[in-house]
Amino acid sequence: MTATTERIIAHIDMDAFFVSVEEVLNPSLKGKPVVVGGDPDGRGVVSAASYKARQYGIHSAMPLAQARRLCPNAIFLRGSMSQYSEFSHRIFAILGRYSPVVEPVSVDEAYIDLSGCERLHGPTLTMVQHIRDEILDAVGVSASAGIASNKLLAKIASGFCKPAGMLWIVPGKEQRFLQALPVRRIPGVGAQAEKELLRIGKRTIGEVACMPQEKLEKLFGKWGTALAMKSRGLCDRPVAHDESDSRSISRETTLKTDSRDRQLLLSLLSHLLEKATNQLRQSNLYAKSITVKIRYSDFKTESRSKTLDTASTDDSMLLNIADGLFQNALATSTKNVRLIGVCLSNLTHERTRQTSLFDSENPEKNDQLYKSLDRIRVKYGFRSIKKARSFQSE
Repeated sequence: MTATTERIIAHIDMDAFFVSVEEVLNPSLKGKPVVVGGDPDGRGVVSAASYKARQYGIHSAMPLAQARRLCPNAIFLRGSMSQYSEFSHRIFAILGRYSPVVEPVSVDEAYIDLSGCERLHGPTLTMVQHIRDEILDAVGVSASAGIASNKLLAKIASGFCKPAGMLWIVPGKEQRFLQALPVRRIPGVGAQAEKELLRIGKRTIGEVACMPQEKLEKLFGKWGTALAMKSRGLCDRPVAHDESDSRSISRETTLKTDSRDRQLLLSLLSHLLEKATNQLRQSNLYAKSITVKIRYSDFKTESRSKTLDTASTDDSMLLNIADGLFQNALATSTKNVRLIGVCLSNLTHERTRQTSLFDSENPEKNDQLYKSLDRIRVKYGFRSIKKARSFQSE
């Protein structure tokens, strides 16, 4: 791409992805208040809510019990990450046919660099509409798309036109578009940052853009520099497409009753890790870092991480490491545990050899074994085959 070529970046974001997949699998759910997250009698949180459910005030990360109070007639589903991953693979395969430069953000959103692709796929708007139509026709899921000259603006645009919309911020019109938007539209501005900006009378992105950078840095520290750039619509980050992958795969659960029962907690950890590594293999990825998270009854949260010498998908090796991290974290508090989680990160598509007490001399044979177990789970459900220590988590 030459220096004079305008970048064309699209942010493709599935609409209520988990719910949309459930609706494809069970069309009778369409138009109903559907919540993915688990049992409303438990202490978990909402993973996704249909747009009908959102009309009742239900949103992601809300406690499931609160969601049921807001909408007693809502349909609560546990969800299946293996199903969501399979749908995600199909969506990313479609994106890859339009550009070789695709940056996954999560299972349901990605940046795609379409610069120069008009020669193959036609005008920008026509091309992006074809992407959205193909995803809907082939996968059954609707997508929103933001198009702009950089990643920041593309993401703001996709959020602005949800659900099932498409918006192109034409080069030269960026400031005009951003000026009247509320500050919460800036990626990274959460409730606390919004509260601070409102406190000083800054309600719109345009008002923040007019502030001296030094004042933003005084208010927000180093993040104030990024905020100044974002409020002006400035972003030079390329769409990253290389062997490494910035995504992470996380699983966590809130206990029905706070507990310090080590056997129960280790069983939960084993179950969560099996779920995470299953998704890892379904996504053809390998993890080089693992993090264990614990939240205690006083809401204090601790996490412990380890980076491996080589990327892996091996349940046994990763569980052995997770056990050690968990025991170290648990030793720092005498409180009961409220939440436990595991995160696999520093992901890569490259297979590397791994060494552990559980490895055979033929790592490829281990891979084939795990893939066979995963196929059984796809056919008969995840609970059809699990490690013995994971069963107490049921």
